[in-house]
Amino acid sequence: MRLRIWTATCAAITIGAMVGAVSAAQSSSASQSSATKTITVTGCIENAPQSPTGTSGTSRTGTSQTETKFVLTKAMSSATGSTGTTGTASSSSNASEYRLDAADTTLTPHVGHKVEITGTVEPASRMSTQPAGSSSQPTLKVDQVKMVSTTCS
Repeated sequence: MRLRIWTATCAAITIGAMVGAVSAAQSSSASQSSATKTITVTGCIENAPQSPTGTSGTSRTGTSQTETKFVLTKAMSSATGSTGTTGTASSSSNASEYRLDAADTTLTPHVGHKVEITGTVEPASRMSTQPAGSSSQPTLKVDQVKMVSTTCS
């Protein structure tokens, strides 16, 4: 009789621990998916301001590969959920300027153009190296670029 009670108690503890672990994993993945929402942003692509150089002629921000070369200005965005419906933009994706993370060949032809960019936002606080003067700009990892107008007005 004691063996059955002991076995039942161990089984209940094990099941409780498993339910807690699954619940924690689900809430963690839900918070991660909400943090990496795909957004569509309309704005103007411009060359990013160059970071200042020291007296030795070297850049203060480190290697040139980590520097932001393009920014999206006059940005208007809307968040897109996993179902593809347009929702309300979150505070991190409601910026008026974004640093753009994409290949130079993708963005260079669109400098000075009004574009629609689809991608994911990485808040400025997550960036380990930031160009001077852009600490408040979130980074938009570009998935797709569509030209809206050849002029930026």
